[in-house]
Amino acid sequence: MNDELKLEHIKKHYLFTTLSAEDLRNMAKSARLLELEADQHLFFQGEKADHFYLILGGQIKLTRLTPDGNEKVIEILTQGQTFAEAVMFMQKDEYPVTATAISPAQVFSFHNRVFMEILQGNNETCMHLLGDLALRLRYRLQEIENLTMKNATYRVVRFFMNELEKQDNRTNSVELSIQKQLIASRLSIKPETLSRIFSTLKAQNILETQGKTILIKDVNRLKSYE
Repeated sequence: MNDELKLEHIKKHYLFTTLSAEDLRNMAKSARLLELEADQHLFFQGEKADHFYLILGGQIKLTRLTPDGNEKVIEILTQGQTFAEAVMFMQKDEYPVTATAISPAQVFSFHNRVFMEILQGNNETCMHLLGDLALRLRYRLQEIENLTMKNATYRVVRFFMNELEKQDNRTNSVELSIQKQLIASRLSIKPETLSRIFSTLKAQNILETQGKTILIKDVNRLKSYE
């Protein structure tokens, strides 16, 4: 991909909207397009962190090993999302998670040094980045509360409600683009617990499954679980 095509992708992302034409060109020149196969690792937990990434297509999962050696899904990322940019501000310049492609994916890789040099002369972009990091922190705090203080059914219901909001459709259906075991790990519950909750909601005629599509038949009753 030439620099002009890279520039077209980069300037659409809100993180770069306040950059000057020259800064955008510098970001495009430094960007590398990476093509990942399903299950291919982008980086590993503990590796030196000198790049951050923008997803052009596909899905990336961020995972972290627990002390007992199990893999915990921290986040599922899709097209248009950036990740690992916060690491450039950490004292320990190591990736705190492992990034792996769930499906074939295309990502831009940016060198931290190039972006940091731009940030030093662009207060507006700094504020954009700080705002984004603040929103992510707020989301993480809410997630910690849900995982530690809410039961498994609440987490599954909240997952469905979030997906309905994100997909913004009027059919009250959710497309499961990832495997159920990944959803279970993301919600910190066992796969069999997730299946049991699905079965309970289906038996109560609140939802039905059609392959990878979950049809929410009664949104109000689903909300009542919250």
